[in-house]
Amino acid sequence: MIKTIQSLNNEFIKYLNSLKNTSEIKKEDRFLIEGEHLIKEAGEFLDCVLTLKEIPDLKVDQFIVNESILKKLSNGKSPARIIGVVNIPKNEKEVGKHIVFLNNIQDPGNVGTIFRTSLAFDFFDVYCDKGCAYKYSPKVVQSSQGSIFKLNIKDSSLEELKKLKEAGFAIVSTTLSEKSIKLNDLTELPEKYVLVFGNEGQGVDKEILDLSNIHLKIEMGNIDSLNVAISAGIILHAFKNK
Repeated sequence: MIKTIQSLNNEFIKYLNSLKNTSEIKKEDRFLIEGEHLIKEAGEFLDCVLTLKEIPDLKVDQFIVNESILKKLSNGKSPARIIGVVNIPKNEKEVGKHIVFLNNIQDPGNVGTIFRTSLAFDFFDVYCDKGCAYKYSPKVVQSSQGSIFKLNIKDSSLEELKKLKEAGFAIVSTTLSEKSIKLNDLTELPEKYVLVFGNEGQGVDKEILDLSNIHLKIEMGNIDSLNVAISAGIILHAFKNK
């Protein structure tokens, strides 16, 4: 179906604008994406698009709108030329042996970047606890660069970590403790593990550190810490190649 909408007061446009809020995203199980790259990556989850002109061979409903509508719905400084409406993926994939666990990471750019990095290094299961930025918020979605459509992203908790440990997963937490093993000194990985990255300022929660089998840190000089998304990139790359 192709339909034209030109008014900012259109009820459908008002509804889509509400999907910029986390509470509405959770209620409706839908969210917005911006730009051709994310439209392409969304695949089967794409419900419809809003665009300035018809896109040939696109097999979803298209709403031809004006720039004012795109600007209203966009979260970027420069409004996208196309916006998509996406159904939240219902992940029912079997969990693998290597899980990335995000503990209270509050910056949506960091969360989305870690999603993207996890996919790049073949870590397909990413768990987020309730302290994390919401996995389908606009800034997380944008910084994930489409990885959200290819990962098994799951809401999780300390209790689930305990169950994973009982099921034979080693808990590997990143922390700058003096007792931590240096990344370069970790020569052998457990067969099954959960790799935990913690809050930008406070690090991994004490309850998780106490539960952990391994404390891990990146050896560095001239500065005492790294951005959590940068740390995740270094460690995930290293783990992929161990």
